[in-house]
Amino acid sequence: LQPPPAPLSQPRLGRPPPKQQPPPLPQPPLRQPPLPQPPRQQPAPRGGPSLRPPPAPPLPSPHRPPPPAPPPPPPPPSSAACQPPPQEWSVRACSIFGIPVFLHFSLPLFLGFLCLTHARLGAIGIIFAVCYAAVLFLTVTVHEFGHCLAAQKVGCRAERVLLWPLGGLATCVMPTNPRDRMIVAAAGPATHLPMTLCWLILSATTGYPIRFWSPAVPLEASSLYHWLCWVGLYINVLLFVFNLLVPVFPLDGSQLLLNFLLLRGATPARAARIIILVSVPMAVLLAGWALVNGNSLGCFLVLWLCMQTWRLHQAAAAGRLETHPLFVDVAPRGGPGMSGQAQAV
Repeated sequence: LQPPPAPLSQPRLGRPPPKQQPPPLPQPPLRQPPLPQPPRQQPAPRGGPSLRPPPAPPLPSPHRPPPPAPPPPPPPPSSAACQPPPQEWSVRACSIFGIPVFLHFSLPLFLGFLCLTHARLGAIGIIFAVCYAAVLFLTVTVHEFGHCLAAQKVGCRAERVLLWPLGGLATCVMPTNPRDRMIVAAAGPATHLPMTLCWLILSATTGYPIRFWSPAVPLEASSLYHWLCWVGLYINVLLFVFNLLVPVFPLDGSQLLLNFLLLRGATPARAARIIILVSVPMAVLLAGWALVNGNSLGCFLVLWLCMQTWRLHQAAAAGRLETHPLFVDVAPRGGPGMSGQAQAV
């Protein structure tokens, strides 16, 4: 007899029943961190601006072009602002070699004064006065263009030439090298040498002896040509000596003395003191000469030179030589000099 078979649902002996996995527990939902909220702008109080600080500038990006460079600082004030007053009352007359020539408004008054002083000689006196003025300003113009052409020769620029009753003013951008500045300053008086030679040759053709201090014959219609040759000779010799031996600003002697002292190692402040000490006795001598000869135009010239010397003294005493035209491009700004334009007479 065999035992009955075991039911199918009963596990077999010797094999453990399979373990049932417990159901997975529910996971709590993940929480996202809150996004940062921009700060709430506070409303501006009534009657005043908002106190909220300005936003910070954006950080530079490697792909962003660099910001533009700041504009260069404004150039230092040129000496055009320090020029004597005659520059302000002038009219342009012509242009020679590309350099404008200006005439001061007081020139007709000067011509009328000359005609009035020679009117006692009659018509020939008035004709002589007009010719005298023409020879004088022709000589001064050649003198000033000597400065301008020399400035262009050393690589600088000539701005303008002004003619007025006391002579002429050439405004040039001066070089920084003292030797070049001496060349520009000496070029004006150097023009009187060939002009003096020309007037000597013309004086020899008049048939009268050549005398420097006065003409050989009285002023008449027959001797007008001799008088004009004497005037040309007298003016050229006088301007040559006057500009070289009188170191008063703005005469050429002041430029020559200044640059000579700089070449010898003097500071601009010391050079200014020396020029002032030399200018005072020279002005006294010129004033005495003008009074003895009864030269009213010379008296006005000496008065103007004294005013220029006083301005130089004020600039030196205040430590502001850089504002004076004589010290253009001589010393750095902030110390005794400046950069810009200069004048030559």
